[in-house]
Amino acid sequence: MDRTTKRAYAKLNLTLGVLYKRADGYHALDSIMQTIDLHDTVTIERARDILVTGTGMVLPYDNTLRRAAEQYRALTGRGAHIRVVKRIPAEAGLGGGSADAAAALNGLQELYGEVDEKTLLEIGAKVGADVPFCLRGGLQRAEGIGDVLTPLRGMKLHLLVAKPAAGVSTRKLFSLLKLPRVMPQTASALKALSDGDLDALCPLFFNALEEPAIALVPEIGRIKADMLALGAKAACMSGSGSAVFGVFADKAAAEAARPQLDGVAFARVCESI
Repeated sequence: MDRTTKRAYAKLNLTLGVLYKRADGYHALDSIMQTIDLHDTVTIERARDILVTGTGMVLPYDNTLRRAAEQYRALTGRGAHIRVVKRIPAEAGLGGGSADAAAALNGLQELYGEVDEKTLLEIGAKVGADVPFCLRGGLQRAEGIGDVLTPLRGMKLHLLVAKPAAGVSTRKLFSLLKLPRVMPQTASALKALSDGDLDALCPLFFNALEEPAIALVPEIGRIKADMLALGAKAACMSGSGSAVFGVFADKAAAEAARPQLDGVAFARVCESI
């Protein structure tokens, strides 16, 4: 096989708590993360050098795809030509860059098979904190800096994901973050997910970064309020923002709300996978 194509799936943080700032500068987190069906497409082709191109978004030279490929080549000597079709918006808290890196690593491993799973996860963690989750996907509790993962049982979620024109810089947000912050009710959320009880889960969606992110991008709060007014059972910002997801009773309800959501740069009906 000389070429493979992978889907790079976006993620949502159903809950996100910030514990403390570590000695290495990272923040210790406790989050429930969920893969959704919004995705980029990454094609990986055998090559001696590394070349990264894309459509749908201008990529900086130093991007997560290149860093992932360079880390893999440093261990194995294997290169690749990588092309990405971008659909996941940037600075949204949806993990687009991490998902792309994970898809590239999975593709490199499919083509070359040079490392084991543990090493692949270690490579991913060097590229970005969310990459190990994106390598595994599904529903996971993510602790540490996001790299300590525990698989969870969950339920199908019907979602409307929307983002204002302005994004949120993760680096800037964390540099301004004041601790301590209120923590999510993780144990209750885990039980509601395991039981498949959406009504019990809806009050438990929580993001400790939401309030400071709204201070930077007020449209986040407006979109959240609009989601609830349009019938969402719950609404919450994902990651460091600026995307907001609304949870609806079914796909039809989410589809009905989407055209009524004004003043957003991106809106997509999605499902958990």
